[in-house]
Amino acid sequence: MRRKEPTMFLLAAIAAVLIALTLFVVMHFSLSRQPPPSEENAADATFQVVLCYPDLKNDRLVREPMVFSGMSRRRVVEEIVRRLQSPERVGVDPALPPSARLQGVQWEGTTLVLDFDAGLTEPNFWQGSEVAHLRLQALVHSLASLPQVQRVKLTVNGQPPEPLGGHEEVSEPLTPDPSL
Repeated sequence: MRRKEPTMFLLAAIAAVLIALTLFVVMHFSLSRQPPPSEENAADATFQVVLCYPDLKNDRLVREPMVFSGMSRRRVVEEIVRRLQSPERVGVDPALPPSARLQGVQWEGTTLVLDFDAGLTEPNFWQGSEVAHLRLQALVHSLASLPQVQRVKLTVNGQPPEPLGGHEEVSEPLTPDPSL
């Protein structure tokens, strides 16, 4: 009789673990597949993001968690772009040229498309392959921290731009570089 008690206990424990694991997987996938909030009700949403600024002296990204609430998704993107152009934090560099103007924001599934004016392609700003990569990845990492954004596509006046600084190819959607 004693032999059955540990076996029953072990079976009950395994069943409990399997049930918990199943619930976790179901909850995770149902939450991760929710569509992004619509513009109409997005003003009630809270967005937790991680702004990434380039630190060109130390060849790294500096991360700053931030919460935006009471804004539409589009307004949050505009605010992220503004902060990346003109960082308030000391010791970091801008990720985007201050002269670049964001003209359009749209979502294509999990790809966020940003349309800038020609100020985005300012050659002196993107000078040097490491500098260009770090600046561009600061933008991509920051925007990919938004819910439902996995890739970022950049256009200039609606068209794919030439490689930024002659080094960074941006004709296809970009994903965060995991090495940064």
